[in-house]
Amino acid sequence: METNLKLLTWKFENYYKQKKIPLWVFDQNHELSYTNFTTSAVLNLMEDMRKKAKTFRISHSIEGSYLDLDNPYEMYYEFTSDSGKHQFFTVIIGPVMTTKPTGNLWKNLSFGENLFVEQKRIISNVLPVVTKEEFLLEVTYFFKDILGLTPPDFKDKAGHVPNSEETHLQKEAVSSYDNEYLADNSVLYEEYCQLEDLYSIFVTNGSIYKLYSIFEDESSLEILFPNKASYKDCIMRAVELLTVAKRSSIESGNDKKLCQARFAKYTGSLKTQKSFDKILNIVIEGTMGFARSTHDIKSHTNESYSPLTNKCIKRIIEKMPEKVSLEELAGELHISAKYLSALFNKETGKSITDFMTGIRIDEAKRLLAGTDLSYLEISTLLNFCSQSYFNNQFKKLEGVTPKEYREKLSAKEQSM
Repeated sequence: METNLKLLTWKFENYYKQKKIPLWVFDQNHELSYTNFTTSAVLNLMEDMRKKAKTFRISHSIEGSYLDLDNPYEMYYEFTSDSGKHQFFTVIIGPVMTTKPTGNLWKNLSFGENLFVEQKRIISNVLPVVTKEEFLLEVTYFFKDILGLTPPDFKDKAGHVPNSEETHLQKEAVSSYDNEYLADNSVLYEEYCQLEDLYSIFVTNGSIYKLYSIFEDESSLEILFPNKASYKDCIMRAVELLTVAKRSSIESGNDKKLCQARFAKYTGSLKTQKSFDKILNIVIEGTMGFARSTHDIKSHTNESYSPLTNKCIKRIIEKMPEKVSLEELAGELHISAKYLSALFNKETGKSITDFMTGIRIDEAKRLLAGTDLSYLEISTLLNFCSQSYFNNQFKKLEGVTPKEYREKLSAKEQSM
């Protein structure tokens, strides 16, 4: 495997698009470095795959690879990849299924013990169903065409092959499955994936208003949250959407640690919620936070600015609405506060303080136009020291008070 995992990322993603076979890459500390899954529900399998990586490291690290056919219903190929500089990865290809997971079959699988019913339904439509021979061909293809390496010689791999009794159990599980139910759920799953793809693209591009259109459309909400009566199912879906938003935000160039902190904040607040409306509000707030970072970074950075100034702008926006001092920014960029202040002022024509105030006022305008939050709530949310200071800063930049601004918008809407 190439030293820089990023060089292979596009190949892995294309591999999943073509083959629909999962791929997991864990580092030496068993942290997930990469997965080619774009369907967020399958990310719930990560902990099961992490356990499998640990087991492989203990039991098969000497051989360096293992064709895992221990369970008659699922298959994996696990191997160690040396990336140089005394670093190595554990790579897992799979799971792929020998039969589609259904009601009674789930208890026999090595993964998915803690999945909700809805997650199991989605996963059962995602994981490919292949024969052992087909899987070995796919692993061979992966080594030759994706990694550019000599494929493993499976002639010498003993593996565990399902016996006739196990095969009978598999066929019995398939025959007991309701084909009409499967067809209906396949359609629902396709709709969900298409909407999720749009959601991911909008977050990546910072398309805030397009995201609002998804959340305001009842038919879209029915697809995203098909079981609104169950707050547990709604929380599960909410976590999935925020997972997609986090990954999309990171892929668009936002800081990984800050994205993770934002994700933890919103998923943590979901734990105590027991109504769909409150869960949805958290998803919307979290999603807009991820998307707005990308939107504002693209709006305020400039190719004519130095890399340091653009990095400073990026840091300010990523930390919004939290307050950040000049000294903090300078420390993160490893330069003196005096030099950063002078450089920023020279290139943007504004002080860092004025720039941060402008960003917060822009956000206040969005909140005044798109929410029913009170003026005090908005000033508190954006970390102004008081409502009166917020009013003064808003009027200084916009020429009107927040109250006058909202009233003008309301009058304009009524006249249309």
